[in-house]
Amino acid sequence: MAEETIQQGERKPRIFHALGTAVPSAPAAVPDDPALPGLALLHRPQQFLAAFTPLLRNRLGSRIELTDGRLFVHRYVPGKRCIVKVEATMHTAPGMPDEPQCFFVKLYTGGHGARVYKNCQQLWRLGFSQGRFTIAEPLAYHPAWQVLILSCEEGPSVREIVLAGQVALRAVEGTAKWLHRLHTCGFEGGREYSLSRHLHILGAQQSRLASAQREAGRIFGDILDGIKHRILKLEPLRLAPTHRDFSPEHVTMEGDRFTGLDFDEFCQYHPLFDVAHFVAHLRFLALTSLGSINALDDLATHFEDSYASESADFSVSRLHLFAAIAYLKLAYVEAAVRHNRDGKQVTDALLEEAGRFAESEN
Repeated sequence: MAEETIQQGERKPRIFHALGTAVPSAPAAVPDDPALPGLALLHRPQQFLAAFTPLLRNRLGSRIELTDGRLFVHRYVPGKRCIVKVEATMHTAPGMPDEPQCFFVKLYTGGHGARVYKNCQQLWRLGFSQGRFTIAEPLAYHPAWQVLILSCEEGPSVREIVLAGQVALRAVEGTAKWLHRLHTCGFEGGREYSLSRHLHILGAQQSRLASAQREAGRIFGDILDGIKHRILKLEPLRLAPTHRDFSPEHVTMEGDRFTGLDFDEFCQYHPLFDVAHFVAHLRFLALTSLGSINALDDLATHFEDSYASESADFSVSRLHLFAAIAYLKLAYVEAAVRHNRDGKQVTDALLEEAGRFAESEN
């Protein structure tokens, strides 16, 4: 379908439900962002189907119905991406009940979605399509609209399981094994990411943070200098397929099956960063949801031990270095992006953890 079939001036405000908000049933307007061309399709459900039914025919058939109330905005990052859960109805043979269908639509800009789709296809072929450890199936990609369609996975996220307090140990253990499976899957493609690039980005974040919060920026900079000093003593680190945004919300658990989600940051990087990043997010979850950064330390330790038992290249000192980097990243996001009511208290706690790990040799 040609993009010019939907004119900018024809768009009208549409209201859908927003997932991930304090009140899940609260209405939220579908964003209208010129940087994300695929958003225009969400204002025209039938044209959305016209564009994607041919790509999904083998999976969903050709008789699909999509209604306004079945689109749910899951997450939106202005100018970068938007994730929408789509619930559709597939009409079967006459006299047979209709079948519900669910999938996720991810809208991108700058051609990023094509890279994500290609990487997910390769991971799917490398064994993540079946068994205990899988990823969301990459169903289709539309290059003109820059829209990626993924399967909708069953089961709660590990984040939800941890907060519910049930089978949490089994959840983090399986997550660690899923992560090790990713790191050792043998995928050699995708972009390469360097530690120097990572530190450069942290340096830019420190400058922005210092402009808004001088003291927090100063502490951030001192910790970053310490990390750089320690890096000079390290031997070259091995690169491997790395999620690079791994957290408890990026894995679902259904029975004994673990499914990885969100490969937007996937690259060839240092595997232990994923381990450190997951633990930092687990402890961040403890801080913001349970009131104490140490409230989930038993789960964090179990996750690290489970991963270490699978890995022949596990280094505590390197893990601590990446932990310091992960906590700096979280501190910046909390201070400069989220602007929560208790942001200063949370930022201070995260910077304290970053400093502690930056000084730890083992």
